[in-house]
Amino acid sequence: MKTKTVSPITKFLHWQYSGLIVVPTACVLILLFWFYSTSQAEFFDYYSCETLKNYVNGINLPKGIPTHDELSEQQHIRLHTLLDECNDFQRFSEPFSHP
Repeated sequence: MKTKTVSPITKFLHWQYSGLIVVPTACVLILLFWFYSTSQAEFFDYYSCETLKNYVNGINLPKGIPTHDELSEQQHIRLHTLLDECNDFQRFSEPFSHP
């Protein structure tokens, strides 16, 4: 007489409470990824194109953030990459050039 062996994965998938383990674990992993990705972003990554233009020109700067001249080299490159994207997609009423 042959007996059928069932793999542990098949047993888990047929277990009625497996969703209680998988769903919260997936939610925690998604939240951890979101928190990590937002912590790696620069403060100006979420600015609109007009706000970026005003930031570079020194117009209506919020208190407590560094000015355009105080940015590190890496931040400066990232800022100008965003400005170039805004120019490429014609987000400004007139083309913007660095002051």
